[in-house]
Amino acid sequence: MNSPCMKTMGEEERKSDSVKTDPGTGYKDGALVGEDTRECRNDANSMKIDSSGEKENDCNHISTLEKVSQNESNAGVSVLSKSALKRKMKKDLWELRKKEKRIQEREKRKKRKLDPTHRINTVTRKQLKNATMANSNCKVTIAIDLSFDNYMDERSLAKCVKQISRCYSINRRATNPVQFHVTSLDGASLKEMSKNSGYENWDVNLHQKHFTEIFSKEKIVYLTSESDNVIENLKDDHVYIIGGLVDHNSHKGLCHKLAEEKCLSHGRLPISENIDMKTRKVLTIDHVFNIMANICNGQSWKEALLEILPARKGALEKTVDDENTITDDDRMAEAAADEATVADEAAVADEAAVADEAAVADEAAVADEAAVADEAAVADEAAVADEAAVADEAAVADEAAVADEAAVADEAAVADEAAEADEAAEAHEAAEAHEAAEAHEAAEAHEAAEAHEAAEVGEDAVCL
Repeated sequence: MNSPCMKTMGEEERKSDSVKTDPGTGYKDGALVGEDTRECRNDANSMKIDSSGEKENDCNHISTLEKVSQNESNAGVSVLSKSALKRKMKKDLWELRKKEKRIQEREKRKKRKLDPTHRINTVTRKQLKNATMANSNCKVTIAIDLSFDNYMDERSLAKCVKQISRCYSINRRATNPVQFHVTSLDGASLKEMSKNSGYENWDVNLHQKHFTEIFSKEKIVYLTSESDNVIENLKDDHVYIIGGLVDHNSHKGLCHKLAEEKCLSHGRLPISENIDMKTRKVLTIDHVFNIMANICNGQSWKEALLEILPARKGALEKTVDDENTITDDDRMAEAAADEATVADEAAVADEAAVADEAAVADEAAVADEAAVADEAAVADEAAVADEAAVADEAAVADEAAVADEAAVADEAAVADEAAEADEAAEAHEAAEAHEAAEAHEAAEAHEAAEAHEAAEVGEDAVCL
């Protein structure tokens, strides 16, 4: 969550020497100890406090964490880089606010459960995961023909692609999705579709080829309001083509003309047979798709038309007396009314487009906030992993140092033993040399004595 105090975190880190710390606040056995009462330094006086006091709590939490980190730095508990300190502060802030966030989430869930429309309008992730075209019991095929790029300007083409994205959303939330195809997705339409990030992963069959190259002509039914053929039932073995054209009636009858030229079957929805409308019966792409999807999921034509058609169309339930044959005068009056309402509908469509863009922007903002939260969670996990890795490396380094010291001690002991062995050998050699010298001297003395005795014996013999 973004708080006015988040902007001061980096400044407080850079000015850590000038921050006064509270000696009674700090960490003990890895847990945060301190009072959560200090106000935000910069924006506390001007900040608007909501009913929950969430912003003020954030400021207090961050200020407390700043004091704690400064205490640790001054006390010399651990030396952390600025990025590591920031990650630690984020983690501690999350721990401080975790209980409060859990309470708020429970309150939101309770409010949603009390909302009577919650169960009707909410689709769970499990339902979305299982509601795929492959798992659907509905085998009716609906295709949108995007071969009208040359008939639309850039703005109209953007509206066309947006309506297709609504069709995808409608089909994803249907209990039994129809078999959805988009054909002739090439050129300008492909470029516009590429602005929808991840559209390649949609549960939609996307084709660059024309629908006549994909489906059998005998199975194709082109939907056009000018057709005299009324579609009563949707058949599984047929392919219903919706013209991907947004022109505000500037190319009236184009889809019907193309269907006639290509000798394709064509038909219209039974609008006049089920409801009365004050305006022309030309509907948007997503309205036609939504009506057909609802028919495939069990609604009647009357129910689907009254539910889907916007209020500006003035759709009313048709009574029994109104089911008479339409005369030529009625047709002429209807045509005149159609021409008169084209401009009004175009203006309303523009307003609806603006509203849709605003809604998309809001959804994008919500998605961005969720992405930021996810990134923060990933960053926290990465920080924890980094700290664990650093601890592991430190442990490995300590073990290596101990092993090195042991190896040095062993080498010293071996050297001492070798020196002692050398000294003992030298002493032994010296003793042996001394003994040999003494023996040599004794032998020489013995020989000298024997020579002396021999000389004396010779002298005695001469005298005799």
